[in-house]
Amino acid sequence: MTDTEHPIGNSEMAQFCRQFASLMHAQVNILDIFEALKEQTGSAMLRDILAHVREDAEMGRSLATAFSRYPQVFSPFFISMVRQGELEGELDRVFSDLATHFETRLEEGVDATRRRDGGLTDLETVASVFQWIFIWLTALVGFCSVGGGLVYYATHHAGLPGEPLPNVAIFIGLVMFLGVIVFSRGRRR
Repeated sequence: MTDTEHPIGNSEMAQFCRQFASLMHAQVNILDIFEALKEQTGSAMLRDILAHVREDAEMGRSLATAFSRYPQVFSPFFISMVRQGELEGELDRVFSDLATHFETRLEEGVDATRRRDGGLTDLETVASVFQWIFIWLTALVGFCSVGGGLVYYATHHAGLPGEPLPNVAIFIGLVMFLGVIVFSRGRRR
């Protein structure tokens, strides 16, 4: 996709969302929905995007993730609505709501404001890019804390298991490990 292609307008987005909602409500297979919408759209840019989103869905990626690869077309609002619809299992309702949203904004400019060619990114994008760094750093500090407490007990024969310093270090390390597990499982949903 080049920058010379005209952006997808709110009327095209409204039509896309309305058709998607109707096909989801009719319980059509998601991959078939993308094929049908790809054939029905008049925009070459949207056809290309739908083909790539279909491939991502076929590979098991979430729709929100697949749509977020095209920030020049799909706004953060659109992506968060799709993500919420996936979590709640109500994509047909969400796409119907999105269609209504775009229909009320026909006279306004295109919703998507982020561009790939520069500009600021939102906090969610930054967090998703660096989340593994935070997880591993926390796990490393937790490991060092537990290890430090255990080494203290192993090297100080006079130390009793009731000493506060190594107990606090072991406790903090275990809490950090628990936080890593909870955070990792919560981010996968």
